[in-house]
Amino acid sequence: MFDLGFLVFIGFVTAIIGLLVGIGLYRNSGNAEQKVRELNQALADAETKNKQYQQHVADHFSQTALMLNDLTEKYKDIHQHLALGADQLCRDEHGQSLLLDSVLSGDAPSASEPLQAPLDYAPKSDAANSGTLSEDYDLEKINLGQNAEDEDPTETDYSNASASNEKEPILKQTPPNVHAV
Repeated sequence: MFDLGFLVFIGFVTAIIGLLVGIGLYRNSGNAEQKVRELNQALADAETKNKQYQQHVADHFSQTALMLNDLTEKYKDIHQHLALGADQLCRDEHGQSLLLDSVLSGDAPSASEPLQAPLDYAPKSDAANSGTLSEDYDLEKINLGQNAEDEDPTETDYSNASASNEKEPILKQTPPNVHAV
């Protein structure tokens, strides 16, 4: 059927085509391997940079902590220097400390008294003379537990205002400047 020369030619062409397909597949697999190697190298580089950055951040914060400790120590030294200087310089002609007198007279808080946070208003000695920042400033005080006979004259009765509709209940409203006790 087929001539031997034709079969050899077909075998030769098939071998060349197979060789070309094999070379193409090898290059593709080689490119994929190279891409995998490049990606692994890039990942390793990124991990190294991340570890270096984390170490840099840790070093920065530990140096900041050391500097703050040094600052605290220097502040304590300055405070102690000022306290000693004030004690030495604030003496009367008999050598008595003027600072000790102010502490004993009650002008300065003693070490046994707890410190109180500063107030945002001036405290008043009596409730009638409260300051503008107090909670009940400009509010009239009423007792919510009072009897019906002891009604507060500041309450307004609006029952006559709705004469057209008699089914509405009697509304009593306290003025807005009343503070309940």
